Amino acid sequence: MDLEEIWRLREEEVYPRLFGPVGRGIFPLTQDLFARCFGQHDLDPRWLFFGVFEFPPTASRNSWTYVTSGYSNPWEVEPGAYDPDGGSGSGVEFTLAVSEQGDWAIETLQAMLAFDLLLGAGRFPNGRPLSIHDRIPLRAPINGNPDCKIRNLVVVEHEDGPKRFSLPSGKVTLVGFTGVTDAELAFAKSAGSPALIDRLRDIGCHPLTNPNRESLFEQA
Repeated sequence: MDLEEIWRLREEEVYPRLFGPVGRGIFPLTQDLFARCFGQHDLDPRWLFFGVFEFPPTASRNSWTYVTSGYSNPWEVEPGAYDPDGGSGSGVEFTLAVSEQGDWAIETLQAMLAFDLLLGAGRFPNGRPLSIHDRIPLRAPINGNPDCKIRNLVVVEHEDGPKRFSLPSGKVTLVGFTGVTDAELAFAKSAGSPALIDRLRDIGCHPLTNPNRESLFEQA
């Protein structure tokens, strides 16, 4: 089973089983995204084969779910060397569960994927790939609406369904993002990201991100 078949298996069999029927298909990363968001022009050509799928709500899930594809491709491994007990490719795919359909959700997850690719490639001094509980300022409303208070993300475990899946080339962990306000980000810096996520979960604001919700705390 070669790379192309692993790719097909993930997108045509595993993802529909985990997330339901595909919505508008895949939205690939673009050269413009890397240049506009990160000032990067010298790209690994494989990055432009990575993308984001959109999955509408299902009978068992009330969120619009966006999922990356490509990070778990075993680019560097020959089929004969696949290790089902190891990680497939990077061993990770990203997810974002939101309350409403929107291109902003696609663009947000594309940006996080591109950011992590650049971190892994050493493009930022002292940078390291994203890990659970990392906090990421977006420096703008997540959906582009000036009234939106969600301006940051926290990296979290995927909770809106299975946390991982397996391919013949190895295992893949699903890693999510939760949107938070500036005041919530300040709380997380003081009390820790897990404490904030617990607060958000208790009131139904995690793992699903609602860009229209109010902040837990007064805005600074």
